[in-house]
Amino acid sequence: MQKFEWTDSLSVGVPMIDTQHKELIAAFNDLSDAIEQGTGSTSIKKLLVFLQYFTEWHFGQEESCAAKHKCPIAGTNQQAHAKFLEIFGELKTRYRESGASEEIARQVHTQLADWLVSHIMTIDTQLGQCIRHRSTSVA
Repeated sequence: MQKFEWTDSLSVGVPMIDTQHKELIAAFNDLSDAIEQGTGSTSIKKLLVFLQYFTEWHFGQEESCAAKHKCPIAGTNQQAHAKFLEIFGELKTRYRESGASEEIARQVHTQLADWLVSHIMTIDTQLGQCIRHRSTSVA
């Protein structure tokens, strides 16, 4: 399974957001390890629960920051987050209903990790530019 390494191309230039993104990438890499090692559905389920709660918390943090800095991309970001949570919920349900199928776990990993990297590199980088610009213009 594909693993993700943090690179400067993923940095949005806002330390709080970058740190949270690093945690998400680490969790996806842990999910990859669990699937590859066949450590059983228990560890995969725990990672899925962690990913759900952490992404919800992270999205709330990011959306609050975007609102505070009145970023024009804030609405688009919020819609993208809602779509992610919808897709995540559907995949998690499919995983549970499949009896913890490794194939569905792989789909969860691939689809969501690809979404995350794409989201960071498109929407979140714009969000980071706005936050950095508004933070320096206020100071």
